[in-house]
Amino acid sequence: MSLFTDRQTIADLEILNDHPYGGWGLYSLFCKTRTKEGKKMMHKWLSEPLNDLALIQERIEAIQYESVPLLDIDEEELDFIEYYLACREEIVKADWAYSLATEVVRKFKHNPHRYVVERGVKLVVRLLNSLWLFADQIQADAPRLLIRFAETIRENIEFTELKDVLKQSAFPYYIIDSYDFLFRYTRVHTIKEELLSVVYQLDVIRTAHEIALKRGFSYPSLTAKRALYLEGFFHPDVKEPVRNNWKLADSHICIFTGSNMAGKSTTLKSISLCVWLAHCGMPVPASRFESPLYDGIYTSINLPDSLRDGRSHFMSEVLRIKEIISGMKSERRYFVVFDEMFRGTNARDAYEASVAVTTLLKRYKDSVFLISTHIVDFAMYFQKDNNCSFYYMESDICEDELVCSHCLKSGISESRVGYWIVKKELFE
Repeated sequence: MSLFTDRQTIADLEILNDHPYGGWGLYSLFCKTRTKEGKKMMHKWLSEPLNDLALIQERIEAIQYESVPLLDIDEEELDFIEYYLACREEIVKADWAYSLATEVVRKFKHNPHRYVVERGVKLVVRLLNSLWLFADQIQADAPRLLIRFAETIRENIEFTELKDVLKQSAFPYYIIDSYDFLFRYTRVHTIKEELLSVVYQLDVIRTAHEIALKRGFSYPSLTAKRALYLEGFFHPDVKEPVRNNWKLADSHICIFTGSNMAGKSTTLKSISLCVWLAHCGMPVPASRFESPLYDGIYTSINLPDSLRDGRSHFMSEVLRIKEIISGMKSERRYFVVFDEMFRGTNARDAYEASVAVTTLLKRYKDSVFLISTHIVDFAMYFQKDNNCSFYYMESDICEDELVCSHCLKSGISESRVGYWIVKKELFE
């Protein structure tokens, strides 16, 4: 079910907030859940994209649904339930005689654990009633994932001892003791792994829906077609972003050109994030997104030098490309990004190496490759090749100022502004 990817790709796309120097991470955008365990669930959904179309579509339909019933229980109460269920002390299978005998003792001897038991039992009863009401509110035309949640709730309550709990309104000592043993021993796995899991997934679903509305995200469409279509896509961390359109239909290699600072890397990351989020079953930063289902997502964007083993940046690039290609299987479909291939060597070597690698990539016709470059001759080499399409980021020098519109256009850019930037910054 999980899609093939690796830590380098997760780091390149800044999926998680684990950069040693801080900064933006996709998780920081989505971690607005109401519960701590919901945040963990959101982290799992974002860091483990899927290649199971049915599961992806179930998530998308549920997040898009506007009538998800609310549960009448808050974060503090859920935290207390987790704490209560995790307590392993004094779990006693009590009968009425035991409860009666200990009731007198409890009145005269303070026991802080007793407070945890009493409040924990009452909150679990509330949770069970809230979930039962939720299941009753799910209609036959609701999204499949919500129907599955309702079925899980019914199966784990109606056909177990938990159903009798729903009718309880008074909590004498004997009831508390018997429910305590039921909740923390007999049915602890059912409550923690089945029922609370539904609660936290609903938290993730509702949070993702709210973010989509607030940030102008749309819901992806994964189809059997091989074409990739994006309309109005943007990077979610860019303030006042320029929305662009892009498609890859008749070819499977797309070469991006443009001057330094024009926005090639940000564009590649924006497209990649849309593909990643779609395979997580989440809304994407675009007005429209259509894509085939991929078996793997790999990127080579921010490769570090390795001082420990004496590896140069160029060697890191070579080994990264080798790692990706050697791991690809011809019968599978991959989405792969190479940003500025071979920037760590001289222009002639970079040109020849880029041509060689791209020629190799032409064999993998079921996969998609996005390649950015500032070497115009490399792009020109493949200009008439039907396996390749071309886009560029618009930029120009106007009245001695660099103007980058950040607009993505079809074709190859011959703009060269590197020397102008050096002259402007160092000699004026």
